[in-house]
Amino acid sequence: MRLHLYDIESSTKTTILNYCSYVQWVPGSDVVVAQNRNSLCIWYNIDAPERVTMFPLKGDIVDLERNNGKTEVIVSEGVNTVSYTLDEGLIEFGTAIDDGDYHRATAFLETLEMSAETEAMWKTLSRLALEARQLHIAKRCFAALGNMAKAQFLHETSTIADQAAQEHVSQTSVVSMAMCLLNGAFRLTLCSLTQNATEEAMDMYQELHMWDECIVVAEAKGHPMLDKLRRDYYQWLLDTQQEEKAGEVQEGQGDYLAAISLYLRAGLPAKAARLAMSRDELLTNGDIINKVSMALIRGELYEQAGDLLEKVGNSRRALECYCKGSAFLKAVELARLAFPGEVVKLEEAWGDHLVQQKQLDAAINHYIEARCSIKAIEAALGARQWKKAIYILDLQDKETAAKYYPKIAQHYAALQEYQVRSQTTIVDALCVP
Repeated sequence: MRLHLYDIESSTKTTILNYCSYVQWVPGSDVVVAQNRNSLCIWYNIDAPERVTMFPLKGDIVDLERNNGKTEVIVSEGVNTVSYTLDEGLIEFGTAIDDGDYHRATAFLETLEMSAETEAMWKTLSRLALEARQLHIAKRCFAALGNMAKAQFLHETSTIADQAAQEHVSQTSVVSMAMCLLNGAFRLTLCSLTQNATEEAMDMYQELHMWDECIVVAEAKGHPMLDKLRRDYYQWLLDTQQEEKAGEVQEGQGDYLAAISLYLRAGLPAKAARLAMSRDELLTNGDIINKVSMALIRGELYEQAGDLLEKVGNSRRALECYCKGSAFLKAVELARLAFPGEVVKLEEAWGDHLVQQKQLDAAINHYIEARCSIKAIEAALGARQWKKAIYILDLQDKETAAKYYPKIAQHYAALQEYQVRSQTTIVDALCVP
């Protein structure tokens, strides 16, 4: 019962929900409603399937009704029926998009507070507005998203286009250049190089703070200011506190120590660990490994810290990190090689963790491996794995097994399966008062 989203244009399928018992499009919109166990799931913008709104449910969805500008999800809770009202403003946005009325879509979004759902909608509207070359709407979208560079550029472009229209001059070239800039560096690079407009292209890129694209143009033409451009770009990243991007620049230039330092300053220890594990010369640098591992632990990224420490041969600390991060599979695999005497203890801890996560069935075998028979029996009974419970009980002494057999007997008696036998004992099918 998995719910998939199939993209017809790219022929790709994405799983967006597991344990789905109900799904339905809201009529006349691109909104999807589904149920996942005890949760109501709503995608107000299906173009962003990762943005899902969820509410707890006590029953099962039985219907979806939309009348008089109101959309309700009907839920059966045993003898009672309740309804959940959806956000009509978000639904109307999808309807406006389907109708191609981007002004109405903008008006709807203006009335909503910024959230994960509305942010995704602003992004969708910005893309559609650019495709339709409605620059005023696209400018408003980028302003709402906080992308002031694009908003300012579109403002200037639309002003020039409006002036061209007043002077009865074609707006096509102005708008085409804007689309060229906004749709990616490669197309503009080809355009500028073909027309020998290298300086103009570089100036526009710098004005928009699109330094990567500017440097690509400079590299392609062998520009004499290339090294200065790179230095200025790096300094601009530091001045604007973009340590992650600055780290990527340093990594691309082969300065791995500086890159790791910048990743740590940016609060990205996992990215620093990924780089450290990819370079042998960094793995032998004890100071770097210690800094990265401590940053991972402070960020409670215990599994990644364990991976790094195991990579450098610090098995004991790696095992501790795996246990703290509940990465018991890696912990057991490491212990089998480095600490075989601790495997039994880890299997029990793994089983306890699974029980806490309500995964009783999965915990049974780990308890068996840990020789924790009582815990294995209780997990099997809790998971209603009656045959497994009988199998484990048959291996116990009669005194231990006696208190568990009546519960199993009551289960099979309810099913009227009176002939079920264990290997050593006829299960008493009579319910004990």
